[in-house]
Amino acid sequence: MDKLRRLGLRARGDIPTAAWLILLAVFAGRSTDEALRQTGIFFHQETTVDRIRGTLTGVAGQPGAGAHNLEAPRFFYSFLAVPFIWVFGAKGIWVLSLLCALAFLYVTMRLLTRLFGVQLALALLVLYQIAYAFWYFQTGIYTESLAALLIVLILTRLPLNRTTTRNDLICIGFLVVVLAFTRQSVPVPVAAIVFAWLWTAIGTRQWGRANEWARPALVAAGVGLLAMAVVALLFPFNELRHYSEVNHLGTTAYVKAHLGQTLGKIPGLVVDLFAREFRGAFAGDHGLQVLWLLTAAAIVWRFRTAYAALAVGSALACAFLSVLDATGRTSLRYFVPMYPMALMLVADFWRSRDWGLRTLPSRPGPGTAASEPPARQPAARHTDVPTRPAAEPSTP
Repeated sequence: MDKLRRLGLRARGDIPTAAWLILLAVFAGRSTDEALRQTGIFFHQETTVDRIRGTLTGVAGQPGAGAHNLEAPRFFYSFLAVPFIWVFGAKGIWVLSLLCALAFLYVTMRLLTRLFGVQLALALLVLYQIAYAFWYFQTGIYTESLAALLIVLILTRLPLNRTTTRNDLICIGFLVVVLAFTRQSVPVPVAAIVFAWLWTAIGTRQWGRANEWARPALVAAGVGLLAMAVVALLFPFNELRHYSEVNHLGTTAYVKAHLGQTLGKIPGLVVDLFAREFRGAFAGDHGLQVLWLLTAAAIVWRFRTAYAALAVGSALACAFLSVLDATGRTSLRYFVPMYPMALMLVADFWRSRDWGLRTLPSRPGPGTAASEPPARQPAARHTDVPTRPAAEPSTP
């Protein structure tokens, strides 16, 4: 019993039990069929589970076409779900997402508390749980649930108020590889870390080993590029064909023959893509609106910090992935991996503004030094010239 108690205290860390209970009270999940039903309604306006199962496996409106090479690399999500499927049946894969979401909250709470304190960490994670994007993608049957957990685990190994060791670098490389075979979101943490290195190098003019972000950036970029190359080699997916089909640009041969004309259409497609995104899911997700607004303000106000670099780098990578997919309405799905970086930046911004409540000083009790009246100051003499500090030289 004492051993379990010590283990529980160690898991709790420096965070009060009340904070964990509040965080857990906000948390909930949905069943497999309900998650599928809501997914179908949101994306395809389908209402029956059987129809949705078929629709979700399609690419470019062709059920099953090209889906294998797109989904097969997401190996670890399915692999980790196996024991839960043995126990719970098909719904076990939802259990995995639920556990990943809980683990995400636990690791992020510990990380934010270490960097910014319990109050800010709890407030921001409650805000994020209110956001529909959290419930939709991190507790539903989506690979974002595991991918978000892997990314926040990478963040715990970065030089944020700590020194990154060799073991940390090994962990970063390992987690990037697992992420590459979980979801195609490796560019997000890689871009975030490389931007942090670049941001720091520009500010300090230290580009090599003296820059604490140099080694994490080298490992993340090197392992990330290698992992993405292996995935592309093992599971070749014709991105050009996919992009041309979902945007009705014509066949691949037509696009290649009219490349200049096709490239000229891309800016309009990008504007239309994000217009649909922000008119859709974003308009009704008030928690996400607050998070994005605070993130935008924090980028402007704290642009010199590594937290801003992490957020900007990850946001650009998420935008690139959104454009690359270009399936129309993704409900800002490709931006889910950047939200841990956004939470850190907002916490840094909030702490820098010192917006904490300031209480009035209590009245001192009798007999204390503070209860004594202040000594009477001599009256100032009225002179024609204002007095100056003695250390300041007089002007001629």
